[in-house]
Amino acid sequence: MDDFMKVKKTSLFLLAIFFLSLQGCAQKDNTKVIKNTVTNPVTTTPPTTPGGTGGCDGVYRDGATSCYYTNLPTLVFSGPGTIGPVYWSSNTDLPEYVSPNQFRTDATFSIRMKPSYVDGGKSRQNRNCSQYTKTNFNKLKVEVMLRKSSSSLGEVKTLTASVGSYSPVARFSVPSGTTSPFILEVVSVLSDHRCNSYYGSAPGGCPNSFFDIPVNGTNPANPTECVGFTLEYATDNTYDLPN
Repeated sequence: MDDFMKVKKTSLFLLAIFFLSLQGCAQKDNTKVIKNTVTNPVTTTPPTTPGGTGGCDGVYRDGATSCYYTNLPTLVFSGPGTIGPVYWSSNTDLPEYVSPNQFRTDATFSIRMKPSYVDGGKSRQNRNCSQYTKTNFNKLKVEVMLRKSSSSLGEVKTLTASVGSYSPVARFSVPSGTTSPFILEVVSVLSDHRCNSYYGSAPGGCPNSFFDIPVNGTNPANPTECVGFTLEYATDNTYDLPN
């Protein structure tokens, strides 16, 4: 009987030591977690550019929930491209994957443009794009208008840039008194094609002037000169465009 009591006491003693060791481990782990929180504070990762994979290179501002918008498709135009008609509109020409709500804003709407060469396909004017003359321009001048959905006119900004480079950022004065998405429109596309010797004697003002894009006849089947460009823009809800 005495031996049984001794074994029982020994077992209880060892069990008590086991539970104490577990508590000691738990306290250590808790201490480690608390220390981790202090020495490794949580950092905020910038929102990614829609459609991109990296961090946003834009300028952060309070309230920004995403990067600036880069998901508009490349816009392709042929001549003549003089100012007057609407050549592209966010009201009627957005692809299905782009929501008109991207154009909502209360106070900020900034935009920039990047020209590119066009590898075939058709222009907004439904003309075949020539591959032979696709590099016959170096710069574009594009005019864009931002207006309320209830107005036919708005503020116009001019964007100029060389192929492969961004234009300086233009900033609209956003009109107040609307909760509807604004409408962005391309109202002019000019190039420096005519400063190229391929088109004869250069007009006055070259190489720093812009003219209508040359057109190869009136037959839509004839390949003609085309230009491409992308538009990127920022609103109140996004990072601002890079400086």
